[in-house]
Amino acid sequence: MFWALITAVFAGFSGAGIALLLRHLSGKRLPKGIIPVGAGLGMIVATIGLEYGWYDGVRSTMAEDLVVISERQQQAWYQPWTYVEPWVRGFIGYSPSETVETAPGSGILVVQMRRQERWQPQMVLPALVDCDRGRRAEILPETEFDAAGQPENVIWRDVGGDDPIIAAVCRGEAIGS
Repeated sequence: MFWALITAVFAGFSGAGIALLLRHLSGKRLPKGIIPVGAGLGMIVATIGLEYGWYDGVRSTMAEDLVVISERQQQAWYQPWTYVEPWVRGFIGYSPSETVETAPGSGILVVQMRRQERWQPQMVLPALVDCDRGRRAEILPETEFDAAGQPENVIWRDVGGDDPIIAAVCRGEAIGS
């Protein structure tokens, strides 16, 4: 957030400088009010660029095989440009290369769900996915596994095959698929 503020300030100075140059080149026919307008426009353009560029920038720092399960898009009245094209404020994904089966033949997968939101640190949420039964569960500190790879002390959620997490992990369906 600090660097976004610094970027906006420098963009404001740049916009004011460009407006001052345009005023000078026009033989001072442009009013002095063009300078703060240029500063404001520079700050707005920089902020819009940071918002729309955030998603791709964060994705480029993650594993190459990251599969995005869902996105949270931002639209707000104080950002009227978002009604033309919303920007991605957060997403949930997982990396298939980090997915493992609890034990060979158990049919239960351990998935590292990654939740990323703008201005927030990434959260890694380990989860259990049972593709055969269409259910999933969170891995909690008290979760243990028996010799057959079956989890104990978990609360299963029967979500069915239409659940976005089940669809992505078990059938490879994700955003853009």
